[in-house]
This record gives sequence, structure tokens and C-alpha cells, in this order.
Amino acid sequence: MNKVRLILTIIVVFLVANFGGYFIHAIWLAQDYKPLVEAGHYRAPGQEKMFFIVLAYLSFAIGSVLIYARGVENKPLLGQGVRFGLLMFLVLTIPSFFIAYAVQPVPAVLMSKQVLAELGHKIILGIVTAFVYGKGRLGNSPSALSV
Repeated sequence: MNKVRLILTIIVVFLVANFGGYFIHAIWLAQDYKPLVEAGHYRAPGQEKMFFIVLAYLSFAIGSVLIYARGVENKPLLGQGVRFGLLMFLVLTIPSFFIAYAVQPVPAVLMSKQVLAELGHKIILGIVTAFVYGKGRLGNSPSALSV
């Protein structure tokens, strides 16, 4: 796998992750967050900490694509993408939202919506990663980026 395809995949995953996160949390769940913001439990949406959201999605894109690139198999891309998305969901979403639910005043219905939305989001991200990256493990060719 070449560096160009690796970097392209990171960029695409970064963009899709940002769009999906915005859609889920700023549009679809906006009304669910409103009572928590009014009660002072959540911060009102704003740009003052946007840098951290961008940094989080960038680190997610880099890390997830590099993990995928090391573990890709010579199997159908759709299946690999779904599998990878489910694994990302188990490693990232479940712990993050369950811990937040346990320690913050988040209603169970909201947490359930967040988790289900993130399940779909992670599966989409896994499929996107698989189809943009393609087949061929990172490190199998002399031109591959070594990590």
C-alpha cells in the first residue's frame, strides 16, 4: 500500500467522521441535549473548544486507518469494513458512552440514542475505511509508510 492511499484514507475518514459526528450530535440529538444544557449539565454548543473536537477526529482518523492498514486481509472489502466498524464501536463507543452515563447526569434514553447512532456511524466509517484503503497490508511494499 502506498503513502498516497494511506493519507487519502486518513483524510476521507477524518471528513466522514466530522460530518457524522456533527449530524448525530448537533442536528439529530440537539433537542435531546437542550434540557441538559439548560440545567447546566452540558455546555451550550459553541466554537470556543472546536479545536479539541477537530483534534479528536484527526487522532481517530490517523489511529483507526493505521490499525486497519496493519490488519487488512485479502477478503471482501464490505465484510472487512463492517467488522472493523463493529470493532471500533466496541473499543471506542461502548466504553466512552457507558462511562459517561455512569458518572454524568445523562438520561438513559439519550445514552441509548447516542450509542445506537454511533453504532451506525462506526460501521459506515469502517466501510469507508475499507473501500478507500482497499486491500494490501501496510508494510508489504517497500514504498509503504513504516510505523
